[in-house]
Amino acid sequence: MKWHKLLMVAAGLTATASVQADRTMRALSKVEGYVVYAVTTVDGEFNGCDFNKVIKLQNGTAFKCSTYAYTYTYNPDAIVFVKVAQFQGKSIAQVKLLVEGELMDMEPILLKN
Repeated sequence: MKWHKLLMVAAGLTATASVQADRTMRALSKVEGYVVYAVTTVDGEFNGCDFNKVIKLQNGTAFKCSTYAYTYTYNPDAIVFVKVAQFQGKSIAQVKLLVEGELMDMEPILLKN
């Protein structure tokens, strides 16, 4: 049994929490080289990502989905990961958003005041 599962069993957490921990660990393995840009929450209802859908966060930032993922919660915690890469001599920010164990590719957008 893996260490995080042992800790969950010791803490008396449910099988559902164990599944969520497994999803989160898989997602975190895909953000190697990224840095945590923000730890915040989704602003209001969150029912996943669909291509070009805008996700607003309570810290005032917003991102556009570049992938599809479905989940439904209200005000879930969100972690924004950013990695700056060089492409044809230009710096490009790559952004991923982790919500409810789902890791989604995102594009930063500017919001109008």
